[in-house]
Amino acid sequence: MEVPVAIASVGVGAVSAAGTLTQAWYQRKVFWDLRMEKEDLSDNVEAIIVDLNEASRKLGCIRKDFENEVRRNIMKAPTQMYLAWSCSVVEIGEEVKVNIAKYDNLNKDEAFFGSSTYKDFREAFKKMYKRIKSLGEESNQLQYKMLVDLPPERVVNKGGVDNNFVACERQIEEILDLLGSSKVKKIGILGTVGIGKTAMLKYLHCHEKVDEAFEMVIWLDVSTKGSRKNLTREHLLQTIVRRLKLNIEASSNANEVAKRISMELQGKKFLLLLDDVNECLDLSEIGIPNSSKIVLTSRLHDVCCRMVERIIKVPYLSLDEAWKMFQDVLKGSGVLKDLEIKKIAKRVCKECYGLPMLIQKVASTFKFKDNRTAWREGLNNWRKWPVKDREGIKEIYNLLKFCYDDLDDEQRQKCFLYGALYPEGHEINTDYLLECWAAENLLGGDDSITTESLNYGHHVLSYLKEVSLLEKGENENQVTMHKFIRHLALYIAEDVPDCKYMVVTSIGELPKVEFWKEKNRISLGDNKLKKLPASPDCSKLSTLFLQKNPSLEEIPPTFFENMKELRVLDVSHTGIKGLPISLEVLEGLRVLYLNDCTNLAELPSHKLQHLEALDIVGSGINNIPPQVENLTESLRRLRVSFSASQNENATQEVNFNYKVISKLSILEEMVINVKSPEIWSDDVEENIMKEVATLKEFKSLKFCFPDKVVNVVEVFGSQNLRIRVLDATTLLSFIEGSSWSKVQDIENFEFYIGCKRSEQPQLPNFEDYDKYVKYCGVEGRNLLILEVLAEAAAFELVDNKNIKQLSDKELESMNGIQSCLIEGCDAIETIVGTSDVVVLPSLEHLFIKNLPMLESIFKGTFQPGSLTKLTTLELTGCRSLVTIFPPDSIQQLCEIQRLKIEKCDKIVEIIPTSGAGGILLPKLKKMILLDMGKLESICASETLNWPSLEVVEIFECPGLLKLPFNKDNAKILKRIDADPEWWGKLQFDQNNENKEWLQKLRNLR
Repeated sequence: MEVPVAIASVGVGAVSAAGTLTQAWYQRKVFWDLRMEKEDLSDNVEAIIVDLNEASRKLGCIRKDFENEVRRNIMKAPTQMYLAWSCSVVEIGEEVKVNIAKYDNLNKDEAFFGSSTYKDFREAFKKMYKRIKSLGEESNQLQYKMLVDLPPERVVNKGGVDNNFVACERQIEEILDLLGSSKVKKIGILGTVGIGKTAMLKYLHCHEKVDEAFEMVIWLDVSTKGSRKNLTREHLLQTIVRRLKLNIEASSNANEVAKRISMELQGKKFLLLLDDVNECLDLSEIGIPNSSKIVLTSRLHDVCCRMVERIIKVPYLSLDEAWKMFQDVLKGSGVLKDLEIKKIAKRVCKECYGLPMLIQKVASTFKFKDNRTAWREGLNNWRKWPVKDREGIKEIYNLLKFCYDDLDDEQRQKCFLYGALYPEGHEINTDYLLECWAAENLLGGDDSITTESLNYGHHVLSYLKEVSLLEKGENENQVTMHKFIRHLALYIAEDVPDCKYMVVTSIGELPKVEFWKEKNRISLGDNKLKKLPASPDCSKLSTLFLQKNPSLEEIPPTFFENMKELRVLDVSHTGIKGLPISLEVLEGLRVLYLNDCTNLAELPSHKLQHLEALDIVGSGINNIPPQVENLTESLRRLRVSFSASQNENATQEVNFNYKVISKLSILEEMVINVKSPEIWSDDVEENIMKEVATLKEFKSLKFCFPDKVVNVVEVFGSQNLRIRVLDATTLLSFIEGSSWSKVQDIENFEFYIGCKRSEQPQLPNFEDYDKYVKYCGVEGRNLLILEVLAEAAAFELVDNKNIKQLSDKELESMNGIQSCLIEGCDAIETIVGTSDVVVLPSLEHLFIKNLPMLESIFKGTFQPGSLTKLTTLELTGCRSLVTIFPPDSIQQLCEIQRLKIEKCDKIVEIIPTSGAGGILLPKLKKMILLDMGKLESICASETLNWPSLEVVEIFECPGLLKLPFNKDNAKILKRIDADPEWWGKLQFDQNNENKEWLQKLRNLR
């Protein structure tokens, strides 16, 4: 049962309140009292004039009372009925005065009283009395019909626009362009709190282009500050009712109110502005028609994705934009005329981190400081925030703190706080971040860095980006944390028991050792450090960041002695030459990053029995070091370099130490950074593939070349394999050594054979097929591919330079292929030759592209059952092709529904005349003919029927001047797409009725 919208009556609340006052006023007044008026007047004109003057005076008084009431009700407008009545009162009053004055001028002559003029005055005065009496009676009825609600304003003022709108000029112009476009109806403004979303919306709200384009602009605050939910449906309905000034009965339920709103807005050109949307909102629930234009703001990416068609991301301000806004706020104070103050002001502005709301608050606070001392003190106090609260800043802190609280999950919150450990302003590698989260047991379960835990970590990471606490980095495996958000995170961490952080930024010297004690996470990254303390007391320390200190060349021998709980150690991008002996006490160490430690030549021999992630890419170690054998039972993720050492020449083979790989029994991921591609070989790749194939837990192998990253092996779940190999031999070798053993045992696969450039699938809808093979750039034939093809459903043959046609064995192995693309194979002359066996019985889609030597697709007849499922045939760039359908084979291609032929220069006729007659392609629905200069005929026979043909497209075919279609042989043809010039040259037969039929089908473009 629908609950009545209690607030629906509030939509007329203002009306009701005003109405009550008006009615009370009416009840205190005496209007036209019929009992006091005479029914019949005497025949004495003098007596009539007395009554007439009195009646006119009384009516004038009533009019003045009504006028006073109208003036008091400024929120209402006088009705047209009242205005007409008021005009009539004025007119009769003037008429009475004029006629009495005339009478007074004439009554001085005694002869006047016996004249007909005297009688005329008497009758006229009586009529005036009756008219006044009638207007007086109308006033009694008019009192309830005197006022009506004012129509809703086009735009309701939302207050001043914040200064920062100038910084969003590009985004605002983009939105204004979209509002003027018919292609986009719903636009989302996305960004974190304080970034200026509402300011942009306010600016749009009062923009002259918006005022010109829309009959009405409706603003809705969809949530309140500090709430994670939208306002109730009833509340939003109430706001719209008030905005539209609708009279709705208090008993109306929500559905009735929404219907009434929809009826009111139907047909109107209006813009709906929704501010601060926290949840997806069904606009039909609040009566908004689909025809409206909508702009909304939200900090939630998912909300925008689900509600709008275009998202406008609001960025943090650049230094120049921030300074411009800062100056705008200070405008008029004159303080920046002092160059010393201006210098301090720029430093203050810089520490607002490009956050518009913060700039607004801080600049407003500093605006009234009128001397250098006050500005210097203000800067020092500002730097102490949040330890020392600053006026106006607490509001922003509370907003951002709300975003943290709104994570509503302790794991997410701790993962967010962990991100603040990374050096300020640096990109954060997501692989490293997720590994650290897992090692610190922030992802639930145990503290193992398994693929499952990292997959969950990706969900957490996506959510933190969704709520704008983390931002996308320069590439897909990087994120950033904005400076102010980081500042907030570190402040929040002080009150979280499990987050005893020490984060130091750009000091060049170490904090005192006593500050290290009791800390569980310490970040000294990017600090220009040159030395470390001998043996700090860090018994609770679990994460230590020392990265990006290139001047740090040595770690003291006893440095790690009191860090037995350490789980994450990042010493990357430092100048260290070795690791100290005290490293052996770190029995719980899970993550060790030594990447880009170019002076590090070898790993220590200590057995770190729980180490799960090791990165030595870019270090002085150029292969898999033998010390890795100590990690056979723990290491899950390994990143290494393949490069020639400084004392090796470019042709010398690198001793990569492959054999170690197969000993790492639980290894899941391996990344090899190929820094010396000139000595990389097929043998190297094959050896690595053989080793990883034996690992039962293995999920991912990547080769990182200077110009690309190749995902060589990717395992999803237990039955999904994506792999890129040089040849079929390596592929089958990998499968035989793996847990699958046979191709047949793999439920879903993507095999890229010979695809050295990591090409993506080109086959349309390849994702529809569970088993896909791409054979690319491989010279000659390898019969081992047949074993793979026998299990595939989709196949691409690309850039083979030797094959002239598919052999019987190849065709036999392709019996299960449903979709096939053949492209760039320069030697192919025909696809299917004469064969004694059934060929391609499962093939549904065939795409042939850029085969310069192709003379025919099918040579001769083929056995019954061949190609009987083919529904799509597309030919592009086959410049030697003369015949598409051999006369003896076209009858078997009765399932074709889509035929596309493009840039096949030698084709003169699509269907040969000798094969025409009756019905040949009974299921053909769409035919596309593009860019064929010699094409003269689709089919010369006009007796051929096209029972399923619906759409024909013809462009750039100047020699095709006649169409074989008529209303009898193509009865369901709906459209012919063509260019106007070609259509103008088209020849029609003498049958005018058929010409008119074709003209109706044309779609010129």
